[in-house]
Amino acid sequence: MHASILKYFVSVARSGSIRKASEELHVASSAVSRQIKKLEDELGIALFERLSNGLRLTVAGENVLRHARATLENFDLLRSDLGALQGKKTGRVQMSCLDSLAIQFLPDMVNAFHSVHPGVSFHIHTAGHGNISSLVAEGDVDMGLTFDLARPDDTEMLFRVPMPLMAFVGRGHPLAKQRQVSLAECAQYDLLLQLDTQPIRSLIEIELSVFERTGRPFVLSNSQMMLKPFIISGQGVAFFTPIGFLAEINSGDVVAIPLSGSRLQNLHVGILVQRRRQRTHAAEAVIEFVGAELLKFSDQIMEAIRT
Repeated sequence: MHASILKYFVSVARSGSIRKASEELHVASSAVSRQIKKLEDELGIALFERLSNGLRLTVAGENVLRHARATLENFDLLRSDLGALQGKKTGRVQMSCLDSLAIQFLPDMVNAFHSVHPGVSFHIHTAGHGNISSLVAEGDVDMGLTFDLARPDDTEMLFRVPMPLMAFVGRGHPLAKQRQVSLAECAQYDLLLQLDTQPIRSLIEIELSVFERTGRPFVLSNSQMMLKPFIISGQGVAFFTPIGFLAEINSGDVVAIPLSGSRLQNLHVGILVQRRRQRTHAAEAVIEFVGAELLKFSDQIMEAIRT
């Protein structure tokens, strides 16, 4: 019912780039560019400023973006209501999550949900806390799975569970037998640090600076899966929540050590949603399902790190 041009326009507005939008939409850059030009020609006004580093919405573009988002959101609600008349949960649910949740938790959850509601599809994007909060606040996703940290005023956290940041080492690492460890002690060894994890990364650096330590970064990556082999082989200390390490903790391949004297041991994770957003039946069902599974998963993790 609604031209793909609206989806193209929203994607370009969000990413600030024709190329990035084409990758997200899985269509050629030339096709996206043609649709944007067609929309500007039809409306008779420029919707983007062409800058050296990408595209930026004009005032007119901001107005069109509000209309496009509202139109697409209302269409999703319509499809959801039509599915409900047939007794089905249908439509696409969009979410953004921490990288670690995509390792085991979300694949298991999606499989379990799909077996009950096969008419629902998922669009899942991994990001750091700051980006997740922005995507939720701007209405680009139905929900975000992230830390309960600073967030926009028009968002709220549901199904909040404890998920402490801990030091992770291989079973043969010198710190592996300690019951707890300080950041200053960790900084005596090579560090395996994750990029794009603000504000966690900054909080670690701030706490280390109190001890006039910065640590020796050995490997830095934006992927937990990239860092995991280095942790298991005992080549450094990493700082994560246990979310993506449940299997390795249970097998004994890695040891999760509580951080003493750190505020980071009091972190929580939950489902971030926009307060005023009217959600589809499918999105509401997914939130309830994910919340219940998150509570179970948290219990499994707490049991694993206590043993």
